[in-house]
Amino acid sequence: MKTFRFFATLLVIALCAGFTSCSDDDDENLLVGTWVNIEDGGSVQYKEVMTINADGTGSSTSSAIYADGYIPKEEVDNFKYTYDENSKVFTFIWEEDSDGNIDIYSMHVKELTNSKLVFIDDIDEEGEGEVITYIKQ
Repeated sequence: MKTFRFFATLLVIALCAGFTSCSDDDDENLLVGTWVNIEDGGSVQYKEVMTINADGTGSSTSSAIYADGYIPKEEVDNFKYTYDENSKVFTFIWEEDSDGNIDIYSMHVKELTNSKLVFIDDIDEEGEGEVITYIKQ
């Protein structure tokens, strides 16, 4: 009878362990979400809102706010993207324009966290380039 209880207890422990699973946090795509970049250009403040979707698509809305309060019409660009985690290269693929051209552009991802995305653009021979920082909304 003691042997039966021992094996029954082991079975219950095994079943409990089998139903317990790890969190899916490791599979979370940190890129997915809405990112905002604001740059102060003196008399003009530039704002870009970029939305990155899990399905490999996204959009970017750019606007400018002038010191006198003038805000021109926002521009919205839709794109597809790829991201190579090994090389940390993010590639934008903009949709075909009226002339049938597709624009492809890649940037290096310097930092990617739950709240911050940092690109390095136009990397020179020394490995330096323009740093573009986005904050997740």
